[in-house]
Parts: sequence; C-alpha cells; structure tokens
Amino acid sequence: MRKGKRAMDLLLAVPALIVLSPLFAGLSLWIKLDSPGPVFFRQKRVGIHKTYFEILKFRTMRSDTPKDVPTHLLKDPEQYITRAGKFLRKTSLDELPQLLNIVRGEMSIVGPRPALWNQYDLLRERDRYGANDVLPGLTGWAQIHGRDTLSIAEKAKLDGYYVERQGFRIDLRCIFLTVISVLKHDGVQEGGTGAVSEMGENGGRRIETVDGDGSERNDHSESPGAEDTKASRNRPLVSVVVATYRRRDSLKRALVSLFRQTYDNLEILLVDDNADPIWNRRIRRIAESGAAKSGCRVAYIQNEKNLGSAASRNVGIRAAKGRYVTFLDDDDVYLPDKIKRQLEPMLRERADYSITDLELYSEQGKLEERRVRRYLEKADWKNTDALLACHLMYHMTGTDTLMFRTAYLRQIGGFPPIDVGDEFYLMEEAILGGGRGMYVPGSQVRALVHRDTEGLSSRQGKIDGENALYERKKEYFPMLSSRAVRFIRMRHHMVLAYAQLRQKHMREAFLEGAKAVSSAPVSCVAMIFSRRRGR
Repeated sequence: MRKGKRAMDLLLAVPALIVLSPLFAGLSLWIKLDSPGPVFFRQKRVGIHKTYFEILKFRTMRSDTPKDVPTHLLKDPEQYITRAGKFLRKTSLDELPQLLNIVRGEMSIVGPRPALWNQYDLLRERDRYGANDVLPGLTGWAQIHGRDTLSIAEKAKLDGYYVERQGFRIDLRCIFLTVISVLKHDGVQEGGTGAVSEMGENGGRRIETVDGDGSERNDHSESPGAEDTKASRNRPLVSVVVATYRRRDSLKRALVSLFRQTYDNLEILLVDDNADPIWNRRIRRIAESGAAKSGCRVAYIQNEKNLGSAASRNVGIRAAKGRYVTFLDDDDVYLPDKIKRQLEPMLRERADYSITDLELYSEQGKLEERRVRRYLEKADWKNTDALLACHLMYHMTGTDTLMFRTAYLRQIGGFPPIDVGDEFYLMEEAILGGGRGMYVPGSQVRALVHRDTEGLSSRQGKIDGENALYERKKEYFPMLSSRAVRFIRMRHHMVLAYAQLRQKHMREAFLEGAKAVSSAPVSCVAMIFSRRRGR
C-alpha cells in the first residue's frame, strides 16, 4: 500500500509543480515586493515516526515574527501578517510549496497535518491512534472536518480514523473535499491551530483580580506587559504563577512566602485547577484573605476543568502582565530575597532565563538534599551543545528555581502538557531556543519531596516519568561523549533504584542499583555519598 501511495503522490505532485510554476513565480514576486525577507518560510515539523523535517510554505508573516510559536499564542497576530499573507492564508495558497516536501518523500498528499516539534499534546494524542507512524499530509481527514476549529482531541481522533482506513478511496475523497473546503474557506480561523488547550482556553477559565484593598474586578485584558510599562526598567513587574490542586494549608504557606518578598513589584497569579465548586470557594477565599492582609495583588484564575499542573502554569503564563515570570508550587516556599536575588543579575546580564540552587525537604521538615549546581559555575552558556549535555546529565530542573523573560518563555511555547518531568522538557527548549541563560548561585527555595504520600512525582508516577525521560535522552546519545552516556545511564538506574526502594520493592531496587554501579562505578558512589551529605 505504501508503494502505491508513493506512486500516487509523485503522479500528482510532479505535474502540479510544472503546471503551477507560473503561479509560483507570481506569488514569489508579490511576497518579495510586499515585505523584506525570504520567499519561503521554513519550519521544523514532525514527520513519520516522530522524525523531524523542514516544512516549506510561502512566507505570510514578517521576518521578525517569533519562531516556533503557534499563531494563537502571539500577542495580536494580525500585526505580523503581511498583506500578501492575508490572501495566501485565506486561499491556502501558502501551503503549495509543500509539493516539494512531497516529492522529497517527507510528506504525502493526504495524511495527518505535520505538527510543530513542540506541540507535545497533539503528538501525545496522535500516539494513541498511531497517527505519528504515517507520513504527514498536505491535507487530511481532520482538515475536511473542521480544520483549525477542532480541539486537539478531536483532531487526533480524526487522524486516527484516517490511519485505520487509509487507502486510495479515502485519499481521493479527502482531495475532493479539500478543494471544496478551500473554495468555501471552511474551518479557517486565524490563530486557531487547534492547540488552544496548550496554553489554556479563553473560554475555559474565569479571571478575577483581587487587589490589595480587597476589591475585585474581572480582567479581560490580554495585553502582557501593560502593567510593566508603568514600572522603571530597573524594577520591572514580576509575575509569579502558582498552580494549585487540592491543597489548602500548604498553599497558604506558599502565598505567605510571596507576601514577604523584599521585591515588591510583583503580581501573583493563582491558577485554581480544582474544577470543584467547594474547592473553588476555598481557594478563592484564600486569595481574597491573603490579598486583603498583605496588600499584594493576587489574580485568581479558575479553570473550568482540570488541566494538570503544566497546562495550568501555561494558563498563568498567558495571563501574566510582568516582564518576567517565575513559579512557585503550592506546597513549596520562597525565602524572602528569592525574587530580588534572581532578578537583579538577570537584569544586569540581560538574560532570557536563569536557574538557582534548590533545597529539598521531606514532609516531616527534614532537609534531604541540597542541589548546588557546581557544574554550572564554569559552564559556557553560549555553547548550546555543552549546555545541553549538562542538562541531560545533571538536570537543570526545579520549577521554583526558574525565572524567564516573559516574551522568551512564550516564544519557546511554555510548559509541555506533561505533569511529570515537564520542567526538564521546558529547560531543554530554553537551551535549544538560543536564549541567553545564566546560573544564579545560592538557594532561596525550599521544595517539598513527597515520600509518604502518593503523587504524580512520587512512586509509580516517578518511575513512569523517568522511563519516558530516559527514552528522550537516548535521542541525544549520538552527539554525546561515551562518559556522558554512561553517566546518564547510571543516573537513570539510580533514580529508578531510589523509587523502587521507597515502595519497598527490594529486589527491583537491588537490580536497578546494580545496573547503576555497572554503568559508571565511580560516579555512582560519588552520587550516593553526595546525597548522604546533603550536597
């Protein structure tokens, strides 16, 4: 079937390129005359079996548009679209250069539309239906059943329907209905890529701002940075995103640690992910009471449905008005100087993101581990490969320790919708995105480690997340040194050994420990002793 499909692709694409060559020339000239920049827009997309390729389109947006950001995540996307681009998008003529991708064998005429490399939620949904294991298409079953107006779940399900029934007949039907759809402009919604849930749906939440005087107002403004323009450049507004679920007392402690910050030009974005009327009232009262007592500004954001921690943080990122964004988990606390000490060096160095050290405490209040990132003291932050190797080996993670320039965080797409290890993938994108990063020594965060209670980041959730993370790391093994690969393998088995030990699975813990020692004996022993000393 694959050979027949390939033959049909070539029989349609090659003659189409020849026949449409005058149109290509005319559109290319119009694009060049309309705005400075290249004729073609090239972008990293996901192909068959999750391999990457470079998709081609006629450029429809200005050259200074942020890269790899879905249109719906841009602030006022209309400002970036050119005059030629409006016509090309309306008529779908911007997709014509993908005939070249089809001739190269990177795409097919019909198949699931190729996802952006950072659309993790769409890729995860497609995995359920095997839709990542076929060639992406110029058009597909989803495109003729709603196109940009579909949710991610609906789009993936339709892609799965095509995969199950793919063949000559359904391909012809897709092609015919695509022509009809394009002529009628059905399902084309500017900025509606179907990935809205990645950063929170506008209609899926209510935003109410509780000011320090106890008053409140509905906040429909989606103008990030509007508040920040009132502050001096040396004291920009900082947005602190706190996503919360089923926690009350620990949330109060977390908020109190924010109210006590020595840096006072901040806003707190409390994202309530409970999706339960009783809990919603509790969290809202906490926001109101805290704002009234402290005089701080707290924006209460209620998710209409449970989204998970990563997606909830993205809701906060989208609502943030500060020039910088940082995060606090609802069971962790900041020390009083945290924001000030992290922000000041970022302003001096004009950094896009930064990371600090971290202290981990047990649920009984005992210090369990200090993560002092000595490996970053001499790191070359301009060397992407070296920095990525550090991240793969040692994990530049801990959501509370991260601070981003808001524009850069939105540019790289925010958190992937994965609730275990999401901060690892976020930092991976921050490094690969080419932004200027920095290390701010010292720990101003006290994070809670869940040992005795079941949570996403503990026990089986930890094991599943670690295994998925290791599979991701293996993709980078060809570019790493053998020492780095051995270290990563050792660390992986060590993490699994600790996780099994906490569940009192002694046999599994012993086997994982043995694998860790055999992978890198010296590094393994050093890691065990450093953990015992709390370093």
